[in-house]
Amino acid sequence: MRGSGSEQLIQPELLHGMEQVLVSYSRSEMFLIELLEHVCEHMKDYGEQVDPDTHRSSYVRVLSRDGDRIELPNTQFTQDITSNLKRACEKLAEEYEDEFIEFFSRESNNVKDLLCSKRTDLCDHALHARHDEL
Repeated sequence: MRGSGSEQLIQPELLHGMEQVLVSYSRSEMFLIELLEHVCEHMKDYGEQVDPDTHRSSYVRVLSRDGDRIELPNTQFTQDITSNLKRACEKLAEEYEDEFIEFFSRESNNVKDLLCSKRTDLCDHALHARHDEL
């Protein structure tokens, strides 16, 4: 059953006697599961950037959305790097699927903080980094 626009009406039989709930499609479990199934395919657009001072690696977009190469200093873009990144993404998506769905299904200004440190403890250093794509 669909509501108007980008909202989805959850079918009453799925609610086991509870009243119907109108959910934004972009926050629906169905949409988020579909998104998780395909997000790791985008790892082919990323390369590894190594900070010359700290030698810490980070992963940055090296292909624009149009497919053009973005030249960045101290960045490697190889098949091995993108394959390893995709495998790591798939592992995280599978392992933390419930947490991703839980946090992205709600409106929140600090999803990155909640997901990264308070729930998964995966990326404490990321709390201080800029992440436009999260």
